[in-house]
Amino acid sequence: MREKNNMELQINKMKKSQMKIQQMAFMVMAVFIFFILAGLFYIVIQKQKWVQEANILEKNRAIELANTLASSAEFSCGAYCIDADRMMVLKGKANYMDFLGLKSIEIRKVYPENNKEALCAASNYPDCNFIRLFDKGEGEMSASSFVSLCSRINEKGYIYYKCEIAKLIIGYNIK
Repeated sequence: MREKNNMELQINKMKKSQMKIQQMAFMVMAVFIFFILAGLFYIVIQKQKWVQEANILEKNRAIELANTLASSAEFSCGAYCIDADRMMVLKGKANYMDFLGLKSIEIRKVYPENNKEALCAASNYPDCNFIRLFDKGEGEMSASSFVSLCSRINEKGYIYYKCEIAKLIIGYNIK
């Protein structure tokens, strides 16, 4: 009888031990899953921060590029102005602009104000409001910089630059 009781006690101890081992295994798995979920949550938050930082950097790059383009030899007519005549020649030459990595470049007259909204073409130039150099038509954000937009005018035998205030608008993609 004693032996039978000892046997039952050992069996009960073994069952309790197995139960404790199972409990420990489930606890280790729960802690492991918790750390995996916490890690995934951290990665998602960091990815959002990286995307926001990338968009800010892209916007800053577009603003700097607008300032650089305004003073580049292809756009400039001298100190701090854009040559509207050159822009009409460059208009629609998207393959020329591809190396900049932009989605659109547009120059919009700001002053003197003109109530009619007219896209510049050969037929209505210089009586128009904006010149769209190129537009890839994709989703984009824009950054701008104020510039002087000058064009050569021949009036009464005199050739002079007529300058107006304009905005150079650079379109770029967001991440």
